[in-house]
Amino acid sequence: MRKGLWLASLAAVVVLLASAPALAQNYGSVTGRVIGEDGKPLVGAEVHFRNLDTQWKTSVKADKNGEIFASGLAHGNYEIRVVHKGQEIVKIDRRLIFGGIQGNPSDISFRNELPFDMRKMKKEQTGGETAEQRQNREEGQKSADAYDRAVALNREGKNEEALAELIPLAEKDPTQWGVHAQMAVAYQNLKRYEEAEASYKKAIELQPSNPALYSNLGQVYVKMGKQEDARRMFDAAAQLSPEDAAGAYFNIAVTFINSGDMKSAVDPLRKATELDPTRADAHYWLGMCLFNQSEYKTEGGEMKTIVPQGTREAFERYLQLQPNGQYAADAKSMLEAIDATVPASMRVRKK
Repeated sequence: MRKGLWLASLAAVVVLLASAPALAQNYGSVTGRVIGEDGKPLVGAEVHFRNLDTQWKTSVKADKNGEIFASGLAHGNYEIRVVHKGQEIVKIDRRLIFGGIQGNPSDISFRNELPFDMRKMKKEQTGGETAEQRQNREEGQKSADAYDRAVALNREGKNEEALAELIPLAEKDPTQWGVHAQMAVAYQNLKRYEEAEASYKKAIELQPSNPALYSNLGQVYVKMGKQEDARRMFDAAAQLSPEDAAGAYFNIAVTFINSGDMKSAVDPLRKATELDPTRADAHYWLGMCLFNQSEYKTEGGEMKTIVPQGTREAFERYLQLQPNGQYAADAKSMLEAIDATVPASMRVRKK
């Protein structure tokens, strides 16, 4: 009875983990140096950003070197104003700020480097833009618009159409990691895993500090049955993003479970529950993996089961967090099985 229960539950978690990731809101950051008309840093200058779609606003001040850093900017078009000593000295009516794929407002993985050089900016605003500069700007805007369309199409599940926008962009400029990442997401959703793998690898080559890329590639490897490669990617994601490490360790554990190595899944599951005690599914699978390590011995002609320490607690913790959750019935059945087969004096085996 318990064996059938285990197999059914295992199938459920594999589907849960391996499903293609949904794209959340994309965020990026802006770095730059504010330089005055005299060529010196404008210390204390304020740079104001206003999202033209949502009207969201933020501002930052230039430091002693004139440098600014603004994060948590959602992908989109912005009005940008530079103010110094209460006076607006330059205004950009529309500028596209690129976002990454992680969907985390604190993510700074996609850095937009903008030169706030008042000498050049004022010249452009007074009609000093050359024909070549205008052509480059217009071409850049066309590429940005195509990228925006591709992101929207991926969100809508229109992955073939997204690829039709993205492939020409990658051919035109193969250095844009965001384009390769969006291509990978499209391929992943289409279950074209080898192409998704190649695109994620290219994105990682260009942007090696983005944990989401490693995590998503790990998801692809799970689907491809490459459990060791998947573990390597999830571990890299955990190292790069400690705040999201609980999810990465849970994913590592599932790769062990998929490989039939439930003993090795115990340690990463413990790490996941320690880092995020509210992660119910990690508690449930910790209980399952611990129960699988139960020992059996015969005393006086009677078979006794010695359950590892923490097994019961893991199932009970899951039920506290998710009393009506996906695995609630299974967790209750496992607790009943422990009570039915294990004498009270033998229900805990200390390490």
